[in-house]
Amino acid sequence: MGFTLLLLFFFAVIGVAVWYMARRSAWVFGTRAVWWYVGYGVAVVLSLTAMGVYAAKYTVGLVPHLLTVFFCHLCAVLVILLIALLLVDMVRLFVPFGRGVFAACVLLLTSGVSAYGFIHAASPKIKEVTVELPRLEREVTAVQLTDVHLGHFRGKRHLQKLVDMVNSANPEVVFFTGDFIESWYNCSEDVIAPMRQLKAPVYFVDGNHDTYVDSDLIKEMCRKAGMRVLENETAECAGLQIVGLDYMVEDENARDHMHAALSKATIQSTMPKMGVSGTLPTVVLHHSPVGAKYIEAAGADLFLAGHTHGGQFFPVTLINDRLFEYNRGLYHRDRMAVYVSCGSGTFGLPLRIGSDSEVTLLHLKPKKK
Repeated sequence: MGFTLLLLFFFAVIGVAVWYMARRSAWVFGTRAVWWYVGYGVAVVLSLTAMGVYAAKYTVGLVPHLLTVFFCHLCAVLVILLIALLLVDMVRLFVPFGRGVFAACVLLLTSGVSAYGFIHAASPKIKEVTVELPRLEREVTAVQLTDVHLGHFRGKRHLQKLVDMVNSANPEVVFFTGDFIESWYNCSEDVIAPMRQLKAPVYFVDGNHDTYVDSDLIKEMCRKAGMRVLENETAECAGLQIVGLDYMVEDENARDHMHAALSKATIQSTMPKMGVSGTLPTVVLHHSPVGAKYIEAAGADLFLAGHTHGGQFFPVTLINDRLFEYNRGLYHRDRMAVYVSCGSGTFGLPLRIGSDSEVTLLHLKPKKK
């Protein structure tokens, strides 16, 4: 019943948005609104269909791929157009102006913000973060990769760019916290081959999108590319104990904020079995930033996650800040630090506004006494 109401609310919002955009466009161009209703309606239906095909992750043909990419971009532009119309209409309440100025402002906002969002999403940056860890004997430089989302919008060229960025930072270890591949399109050993060029050892845990495609296949591809896949396992590297958790929910009473529970295992039930070291600083890798209290209780010092994308684009960035206890950036609990990376790819709309595509450079330093 709850899902049905949510679905009805979603389509009601879509209907109101189409009505509003059609009315404003008809006013600007002095034409009948009916044609705008039809035009926007068809565009929205095709865009939502493309989003559905994209989310299904089964498309591999070139033509369906190109159509999916085009209409997903169109969907992003329509969202920005709606926000631009609303903003300019709000300004007109205080500063009246005619149709020509209105149209020019909306066009400039929509085109400018769209271009910025698409380019910004495809331009990852190195973000440097310093974390002090107890029991760490010397400074360790590490990199966190997450949410690369290889698929319809990101492929081998994007991954090569990330690999070059990681190597330029010269880390001792690389932590990869999931959502490597999101679609059967670009799911191949050739596409992920640049990972072989990484000079530091890589420790990988899967994410929900890896699971939706084929987690076992992706893990095997990662192993062939030279990565160490951790499946509820521990490892040691650069004076650190590394605990890698499969994608799971925090406890039996919880469900993921965005996706249904995928297994019976939970962070609460798994962490006590991981044998957290009492002498080495411990870094826990899990795709989603949930279960921090159980990870801290097990004795970990640093929890690395992704999954949220930091909300990816406004206004979802504001919603995510309230949806997730840990949404993006560095947080400190009583004895454990939590870092949530915004990731270096995108999901759904291929744009970023109000968040960055990042490769996280971690400066791990001994904690001052």
